[in-house]
Amino acid sequence: MTGTTQGAKSADPLAITPALVARLFIGGFAGLMVWEGWARFITAWILDGPLEPSGLVISLSKAYLGWEQPRLAAEAAHYVIGIVGYPVAYYIISRFVPRWPILLDALVWIAFTIFLAFKLVGGGLTTFSVVFWLIVTVVTATRFFNPNALFADCLSWGSFTWFNALGIMAPLAGLPFLLMDWGGSLSFMSYVGHVIYGFIAAYVFERWQARD
Repeated sequence: MTGTTQGAKSADPLAITPALVARLFIGGFAGLMVWEGWARFITAWILDGPLEPSGLVISLSKAYLGWEQPRLAAEAAHYVIGIVGYPVAYYIISRFVPRWPILLDALVWIAFTIFLAFKLVGGGLTTFSVVFWLIVTVVTATRFFNPNALFADCLSWGSFTWFNALGIMAPLAGLPFLLMDWGGSLSFMSYVGHVIYGFIAAYVFERWQARD
Protein backbone atom coordinates (compact mmCIF):
# COMPACT_ATOMS: atom_id res chain seq x y z
CA MET A 1 0.00 0.00 0.00
CA THR A 2 1.04 3.59 -0.49
CA GLY A 3 1.14 6.78 1.53
CA THR A 4 -2.55 7.48 1.96
CA THR A 5 -3.27 4.03 3.35
CA GLN A 6 -0.43 3.60 5.81
CA GLY A 7 -2.75 4.43 8.69
CA ALA A 8 -5.14 1.73 7.60
CA LYS A 9 -2.52 -0.90 8.39
CA SER A 10 -2.78 -0.14 12.09
CA ALA A 11 -6.50 0.66 12.19
CA ASP A 12 -9.48 -1.42 11.15
CA PRO A 13 -10.90 0.21 7.99
CA LEU A 14 -14.29 -1.23 8.90
CA ALA A 15 -14.30 0.73 12.15
CA ILE A 16 -16.39 3.56 10.75
CA THR A 17 -16.95 6.36 13.26
CA PRO A 18 -18.97 9.57 13.01
CA ALA A 19 -15.70 11.53 13.17
CA LEU A 20 -14.28 9.61 10.19
CA VAL A 21 -17.43 10.16 8.15
CA ALA A 22 -17.40 13.85 9.03
CA ARG A 23 -13.79 14.16 7.87
CA LEU A 24 -14.64 12.46 4.59
CA PHE A 25 -17.55 14.78 3.91
CA ILE A 26 -15.68 17.92 4.98
CA GLY A 27 -12.85 16.97 2.65
CA GLY A 28 -15.36 16.50 -0.16
CA PHE A 29 -16.99 19.84 0.64
CA ALA A 30 -13.63 21.64 0.66
CA GLY A 31 -12.66 20.14 -2.68
CA LEU A 32 -16.05 20.88 -4.18
CA MET A 33 -15.96 24.54 -3.18
CA VAL A 34 -12.65 24.98 -4.97
CA TRP A 35 -14.08 23.07 -7.94
CA GLU A 36 -17.04 25.44 -8.04
CA GLY A 37 -14.73 28.44 -8.26
CA TRP A 38 -12.75 26.80 -11.03
CA ALA A 39 -15.80 25.54 -12.94
CA ARG A 40 -18.10 28.54 -12.69
CA PHE A 41 -15.68 31.45 -12.75
CA ILE A 42 -12.22 30.60 -14.06
CA THR A 43 -13.47 28.23 -16.75
CA ALA A 44 -16.25 30.64 -17.68
CA TRP A 45 -13.67 33.40 -18.08
CA ILE A 46 -11.36 31.25 -20.23
CA LEU A 47 -13.96 29.43 -22.34
CA ASP A 48 -16.80 31.97 -22.23
CA GLY A 49 -18.91 29.42 -20.42
CA PRO A 50 -18.79 27.41 -17.17
CA LEU A 51 -18.43 23.70 -16.61
CA GLU A 52 -21.88 22.30 -15.92
CA PRO A 53 -21.75 18.88 -14.24
CA SER A 54 -25.50 19.10 -13.70
CA GLY A 55 -25.82 18.75 -17.47
CA LEU A 56 -24.22 15.30 -17.24
CA VAL A 57 -26.66 14.34 -14.48
CA ILE A 58 -29.56 15.48 -16.66
CA SER A 59 -28.22 13.54 -19.66
CA LEU A 60 -27.92 10.38 -17.55
CA SER A 61 -31.47 10.70 -16.24
CA LYS A 62 -32.79 11.21 -19.78
CA ALA A 63 -30.84 8.22 -21.08
CA TYR A 64 -31.86 5.76 -18.36
CA LEU A 65 -35.03 7.13 -16.80
CA GLY A 66 -36.59 8.71 -19.86
CA TRP A 67 -37.21 12.08 -18.24
CA GLU A 68 -35.35 15.36 -18.02
CA GLN A 69 -34.36 15.99 -14.44
CA PRO A 70 -35.00 19.58 -13.27
CA ARG A 71 -31.87 21.72 -13.15
CA LEU A 72 -32.19 22.30 -9.40
CA ALA A 73 -32.42 18.56 -8.70
CA ALA A 74 -29.42 17.92 -10.97
CA GLU A 75 -27.40 20.56 -9.12
CA ALA A 76 -28.35 18.95 -5.82
CA ALA A 77 -27.23 15.56 -7.15
CA HIS A 78 -23.93 17.12 -8.22
CA TYR A 79 -23.35 18.38 -4.68
CA VAL A 80 -24.28 15.05 -3.12
CA ILE A 81 -21.86 13.25 -5.43
CA GLY A 82 -19.05 15.71 -4.68
CA ILE A 83 -19.53 15.84 -0.91
CA VAL A 84 -20.68 12.28 -0.23
CA GLY A 85 -20.36 10.00 -3.26
CA TYR A 86 -16.75 10.50 -4.29
CA PRO A 87 -15.39 10.65 -0.71
CA VAL A 88 -17.14 7.38 0.17
CA ALA A 89 -15.80 5.79 -3.02
CA TYR A 90 -12.33 7.10 -2.16
CA TYR A 91 -12.43 5.54 1.29
CA ILE A 92 -13.57 2.17 -0.01
CA ILE A 93 -11.04 2.06 -2.83
CA SER A 94 -8.09 3.39 -0.83
CA ARG A 95 -8.67 1.00 2.07
CA PHE A 96 -9.65 -2.19 0.28
CA VAL A 97 -7.98 -2.16 -3.16
CA PRO A 98 -4.25 -3.01 -3.07
CA ARG A 99 -2.03 -0.63 -5.06
CA TRP A 100 -5.10 1.38 -6.02
CA PRO A 101 -3.22 4.54 -7.14
CA ILE A 102 -1.18 2.57 -9.68
CA LEU A 103 -4.31 0.83 -10.96
CA LEU A 104 -6.24 4.08 -11.36
CA ASP A 105 -3.31 5.85 -13.01
CA ALA A 106 -2.92 2.95 -15.44
CA LEU A 107 -6.64 2.93 -16.23
CA VAL A 108 -6.74 6.65 -17.02
CA TRP A 109 -3.52 6.73 -19.03
CA ILE A 110 -4.12 3.54 -21.02
CA ALA A 111 -7.72 4.46 -21.88
CA PHE A 112 -6.72 7.97 -23.01
CA THR A 113 -3.79 6.57 -25.03
CA ILE A 114 -5.94 3.97 -26.79
CA PHE A 115 -8.51 6.65 -27.60
CA LEU A 116 -5.86 8.85 -29.22
CA ALA A 117 -4.44 5.86 -31.11
CA PHE A 118 -7.86 5.28 -32.68
CA LYS A 119 -8.05 8.97 -33.52
CA LEU A 120 -4.64 8.77 -35.16
CA VAL A 121 -5.67 5.81 -37.29
CA GLY A 122 -8.94 7.51 -38.22
CA GLY A 123 -7.30 10.81 -39.08
CA GLY A 124 -9.00 12.73 -36.28
CA LEU A 125 -5.99 13.38 -34.07
CA THR A 126 -5.48 17.06 -33.21
CA THR A 127 -2.51 18.95 -31.82
CA PHE A 128 -4.54 19.99 -28.78
CA SER A 129 -5.43 16.40 -27.92
CA VAL A 130 -1.76 15.40 -28.11
CA VAL A 131 -0.76 18.28 -25.83
CA PHE A 132 -3.57 17.31 -23.46
CA TRP A 133 -2.33 13.71 -23.44
CA LEU A 134 1.21 14.87 -22.73
CA ILE A 135 -0.02 16.88 -19.73
CA VAL A 136 -1.94 13.88 -18.37
CA THR A 137 1.15 11.74 -18.94
CA VAL A 138 3.43 14.16 -17.10
CA VAL A 139 1.03 14.50 -14.17
CA THR A 140 0.72 10.73 -13.97
CA ALA A 141 4.49 10.22 -14.25
CA THR A 142 5.22 12.54 -11.31
CA ARG A 143 4.48 9.52 -9.12
CA PHE A 144 7.83 8.01 -10.08
CA PHE A 145 9.86 10.86 -8.62
CA ASN A 146 7.47 12.49 -6.16
CA PRO A 147 8.94 11.96 -2.66
CA ASN A 148 5.54 12.56 -1.06
CA ALA A 149 3.38 9.45 -1.46
CA LEU A 150 0.32 11.24 -0.14
CA PHE A 151 0.61 13.95 -2.79
CA ALA A 152 1.02 11.34 -5.50
CA ASP A 153 -1.97 9.31 -4.33
CA CYS A 154 -4.21 12.37 -4.07
CA LEU A 155 -3.28 13.36 -7.63
CA SER A 156 -4.19 9.85 -8.76
CA TRP A 157 -7.60 10.14 -7.14
CA GLY A 158 -8.26 13.53 -8.71
CA SER A 159 -7.32 12.23 -12.14
CA PHE A 160 -9.64 9.28 -11.72
CA THR A 161 -12.62 11.47 -10.78
CA TRP A 162 -12.19 13.18 -14.17
CA PHE A 163 -12.05 9.87 -15.99
CA ASN A 164 -15.06 8.55 -14.12
CA ALA A 165 -17.12 11.62 -15.04
CA LEU A 166 -16.12 12.01 -18.68
CA GLY A 167 -14.67 8.62 -19.59
CA ILE A 168 -17.36 6.45 -18.02
CA MET A 169 -20.46 8.48 -17.14
CA ALA A 170 -20.44 10.70 -20.23
CA PRO A 171 -20.48 7.80 -22.73
CA LEU A 172 -23.18 6.10 -20.65
CA ALA A 173 -25.23 9.28 -21.09
CA GLY A 174 -24.70 9.17 -24.86
CA LEU A 175 -22.02 11.88 -24.87
CA PRO A 176 -18.58 11.65 -26.53
CA PHE A 177 -15.81 9.81 -24.68
CA LEU A 178 -14.02 12.38 -22.50
CA LEU A 179 -15.95 14.98 -24.52
CA MET A 180 -12.92 15.10 -26.82
CA ASP A 181 -15.08 15.24 -29.94
CA TRP A 182 -16.20 18.68 -28.77
CA GLY A 183 -12.74 20.10 -29.28
CA GLY A 184 -11.08 19.06 -26.04
CA SER A 185 -10.92 22.41 -24.26
CA LEU A 186 -13.94 21.61 -22.10
CA SER A 187 -12.44 18.25 -21.21
CA PHE A 188 -9.12 19.83 -20.32
CA MET A 189 -10.68 22.38 -17.99
CA SER A 190 -12.70 19.57 -16.44
CA TYR A 191 -9.50 17.54 -15.99
CA VAL A 192 -7.77 20.37 -14.14
CA GLY A 193 -10.85 20.99 -12.01
CA HIS A 194 -11.28 17.33 -11.11
CA VAL A 195 -7.61 16.89 -10.25
CA ILE A 196 -7.85 19.89 -7.91
CA TYR A 197 -11.12 18.65 -6.43
CA GLY A 198 -10.00 15.08 -5.87
CA PHE A 199 -6.62 16.12 -4.53
CA ILE A 200 -8.10 18.49 -1.95
CA ALA A 201 -10.87 16.08 -0.91
CA ALA A 202 -8.45 13.21 -0.33
CA TYR A 203 -5.66 15.32 1.14
CA VAL A 204 -7.86 17.10 3.69
CA PHE A 205 -9.30 13.77 4.83
CA GLU A 206 -5.98 11.95 5.07
CA ARG A 207 -4.15 14.76 6.89
CA TRP A 208 -7.01 15.17 9.35
CA GLN A 209 -7.36 11.44 9.83
CA ALA A 210 -3.61 11.08 10.45
CA ARG A 211 -3.80 13.58 13.34
CA ASP A 212 -6.47 11.51 15.09
